[in-house]
Amino acid sequence: MQQSGNTNNRLLALLGDDAVRGILAATDEKPMSAQMLDQHCDASLTTIYRRLEDLLEHQLLQVETAVRSDGNHYHLYEANLDHLNVTLENGDFDVELARRDDVPDRFRGIWDAMQGREK
Repeated sequence: MQQSGNTNNRLLALLGDDAVRGILAATDEKPMSAQMLDQHCDASLTTIYRRLEDLLEHQLLQVETAVRSDGNHYHLYEANLDHLNVTLENGDFDVELARRDDVPDRFRGIWDAMQGREK
């Protein structure tokens, strides 16, 4: 999916952040909670939560809720980035993202687009 110019700039800035790259690398190996990421990334827990929100906004992470044995719940995050292509042409950057959306999500996106309801 190609991005608009403003979105391109935000994505490039986001991916330039060390904490973001650490989160994506760690969650590419296995789903992790924010507390688990705190042990893998060189960033404060507050920064990790902010970056998780940024990554979720760009759909670069998938999140699911897990339940502990005591009944409390927490979120597990997993990278949703398959690959990223950045090109420079005529002085403009173009960013093309490929996400790891599963088949039902892709079908839902196609169906929503056909109905005029873009994500």
